[in-house]
Amino acid sequence: MHKKIKWKYLFILTGIAIATSVVVDLYRISSYKPLPQRPEKKIDLLQDLIYAELTEGATNIEWSRLDGTLEYIDGQYDCSDFRLVNLVRILYEFDDQIPATVKAKIENSLLNFRYWWDEPGENSMCYWSENHQVLFAAAEYLIGQKYPDRLFPKSGLTGKQHMEKARKRTLDWMEMRWKYGFTEFYSNVYYIEDIGAMINLIDFADEEISKKMQIIMDLLLYDVASQNVKNMFISVSGRAYEGNRKGGPNATLGGITNYYWGNGEKIGRGMLLGMGTTKKYQLPPVIRDIARDTNTVVIKQSNGLDIADLKKEGYFGSDDKSMMMQWGMEAFSNPEVIRNTLALVRRNRMFSNSFLTDLKMLDFTLLRLLHLEPLLIRMINPQTNGVAIQKGNTYTYKTKDYSLYSVQNHHAGTYGDQQHVAGMNMGNAFAVFHTHPALEKEKKNQSPNYWVGYGHFPQVAQERNVSLAIYHTPAKKGWMEMALLDYTHAWFPKEKFDTTIVSGNYALGKKGDTYCAFVGKNALTFRDNSNDNLVQQGKQSFWITEAGSKSEDGSFEAFCERIKKNPLAFDAEKLVLNYQSKGKQFQLNFDGDFLVDGKLVDTAYPRFDAPYIQAEKKAESMTFHFNGKSLFLDFYNMKREF
Repeated sequence: MHKKIKWKYLFILTGIAIATSVVVDLYRISSYKPLPQRPEKKIDLLQDLIYAELTEGATNIEWSRLDGTLEYIDGQYDCSDFRLVNLVRILYEFDDQIPATVKAKIENSLLNFRYWWDEPGENSMCYWSENHQVLFAAAEYLIGQKYPDRLFPKSGLTGKQHMEKARKRTLDWMEMRWKYGFTEFYSNVYYIEDIGAMINLIDFADEEISKKMQIIMDLLLYDVASQNVKNMFISVSGRAYEGNRKGGPNATLGGITNYYWGNGEKIGRGMLLGMGTTKKYQLPPVIRDIARDTNTVVIKQSNGLDIADLKKEGYFGSDDKSMMMQWGMEAFSNPEVIRNTLALVRRNRMFSNSFLTDLKMLDFTLLRLLHLEPLLIRMINPQTNGVAIQKGNTYTYKTKDYSLYSVQNHHAGTYGDQQHVAGMNMGNAFAVFHTHPALEKEKKNQSPNYWVGYGHFPQVAQERNVSLAIYHTPAKKGWMEMALLDYTHAWFPKEKFDTTIVSGNYALGKKGDTYCAFVGKNALTFRDNSNDNLVQQGKQSFWITEAGSKSEDGSFEAFCERIKKNPLAFDAEKLVLNYQSKGKQFQLNFDGDFLVDGKLVDTAYPRFDAPYIQAEKKAESMTFHFNGKSLFLDFYNMKREF
C-alpha cells in the first residue's frame, strides 16, 4: 500500500513538473516578437545610381541621396546586404570624392552594422541563403579591410577581426561551390546577387580570395553559358519565381549574357555594374564560345547536396560551416536538421527574425531535453520541409532552335517551394512549363503559390527531346499544408506562339522554326477563358513534353500528326508511363526508374558531364574545352589558365 502511494505521488509530481515547464515555456515563447523585414514607408535607395554616375565621370554628385540607403542599413532591414554592394565600390574607388560629412555618416552606418547571425543584436535580415552568405561575407571582409584599426561598437571587434572572421566564411563558401556547385543552381534571380558580392571580392580582396573567386565566377558563368539559348538564360533551377520560369528576351541575367557574348551592350546601373567596371576579371574565351554554340548537345550536371549527404560530407553539425551548408540549402525544419536549426536560433537570439519566428512553437524545454523535435516534425510533416533545395541532377538538351531541361528523379510527391524541375525554351522568345500549384490563383503567398514552385513535385525524367512527368498528389491534405489542389496546369501562352492547336489531351505550338507538344493523361483546356493557363484536372496525371523543329521534323503539320500517332500507355495503379516516339521506347515509373529502349537510365550524375567538360564531384582540377580554346581550373592551388 505504501509503495502504491509513493508511485501515485511521484506520478502527480511529474505531471506538475511537466505542466509547469510547459506553462513557463509558453510564457517565454509569447514574449518573442518578430521584427519588421521592411520599413513602414518607402525609402529611396540610390547607391547604385550614385555609383553609376561616379563611374561615368560625374563630379557634381548630390551626396544627400545616399541618406535613404544609410537609413535602410541602419534599420537593418532585410536585403541591406544588397545595398552594401555598390556602397563598398564607392568607398574603394571614389573615396577621395566623398565629402567628409558624408563619409562620417557612411562610416557610422557601416561600423554599427550586424554582419553575421552570431553578433549582438536582433533583426529580420536573411543571412543564410547561398547568395546572402557571400553578400554578408564580402561586405564584412571589405569594410573590415577598409577600417582595420577601427572598433565596431555593436560587435566589439576591430575591422581586422571582422576581416579575419569573414575571410574564413568566404573561403568556406567558395570551397562548397567548387566541390558541389551552386545550391541555387541556374537561378536567374540569385546568380545576380552572387555576382555582385563575388566581383567586389575579386576586385578588392587579398590575392588568395581574389584568385579563388575568379575560379568560382568562371564556374557560375559556365552555368549561364551552357544553359542560355540565344542570350536568354532560363533553365531548371533551385530557386525561380514566375518570370524566371516564363522567360522572354529580357531574361539576360541583368544584362550579363548580352554584355559577355551578345551584342556587347553595357551593363546597366544596378548591382552588377562592377562586372562592367572591373579591371581584374576577364571572361575566359572558351566560356564565350560555349555560350554561342549552336550544336546539338546534352548537358548533364550535379548541383548541390541532398540532406541525406550532409553527414558523410561533414556538414551535419551546428557549427558555422555546417549551418552555412544546411541553411544555404534552406533546410530548416526537416527532421534531419531541425535540432541544429533550433540550436542556432537559440544561440543567436533569432526567434525575433520574422523569417524564423514560427520555429518558436518548437522551443519547448521537454522537446529539447528528450530530443523529440525530429519525431514531431516527421509526424507533422510541415510544408516548410519543401523549402529545402536538394541536389539537382540536371539534364539539358540544346539545339540551335530550343532547349528542353529537367531535374531528373527529384523527390517525387514531396512538397516544393521555389524549385523549377521541368520546362522548355522556345528559342529566346519565351518558355513553357507545367506545375502542380500550391495555392489557388487569387491566394497571395510569395512561394510556393500558383505559378511559383510546386504543391507536390512530379516525377520527372528526360532523354534528349522528350521529357516525361507523372503527378500523384496525396488523397488528403497535410495537417499544415496550405492547400491541396486537384489539378495541374501549364504556362502555354497562346498569343506568344505563331500557331497553336489545343485539342483533347494535346497542346501543340509553333514559334518560328521551333515546335513543342504537351500530351496529358486527361483533357487539356484553357482556364477561365484565359489564353495562357492550360489546366489538366485530376490528382493523378502525366505531362509528356516533346520538342521539335523544322530541321528535325519538317513542317509543323507533320510534327503534330506524328505526335498524335505516338503510342502511349499509363498504368494508374502502378504509376507507370510508357511513350514511344521516333522508334524510341520511354518508360517512367513514379518510384524513380526510367528506362529507354528497355535499359535503365542512371540519373545520378557526376559534377559535369557535357561535351565541354567531364569532371567528378570534388575534382582536384577541371578543364573546359571547346572550339580550340580551353580553361584549366585548380581551386586549391589557385591556378586559372586560359
